[in-house]
Amino acid sequence: MAELQKHRNPKTVQPNMTRLAGTITIGAAGAVGAQTDTRNAGITFAKNAGAGRYDATIHRGYRRFISGHASMIGPTVGTVPNAAKLAYLTGVPAAAAAGTAGLSTFSIVCTAADGATATNPTSGDIVNWELFVSDSP
Repeated sequence: MAELQKHRNPKTVQPNMTRLAGTITIGAAGAVGAQTDTRNAGITFAKNAGAGRYDATIHRGYRRFISGHASMIGPTVGTVPNAAKLAYLTGVPAAAAAGTAGLSTFSIVCTAADGATATNPTSGDIVNWELFVSDSP
């Protein structure tokens, strides 16, 4: 099934900006248990051999990275996700932000609460991610 056309908003400073977003539900041993489907997100994640690292392939390259973020969502009401784990976008080169090189891959790294020690989230934790990209330089 073809990927859905992403929304473009001509009333913004970045009229050709495209929002890509979704979630990754963590399975056993930090594996990708489920993720927002390719048709809706335009991105597929695979668990990297490194602790807490999830590599993304964007199914359609974009000319410029505008902004993005990743965060953890706890599956249990009132409980911080897996001892306050954090999630970060990585692997976005400065040239992609400047619009001089395209963006077709990136990673999300999950860490312990210290923000420095990469670690796998607990099964059932959810990683929320959002990426803003553009075809304009």
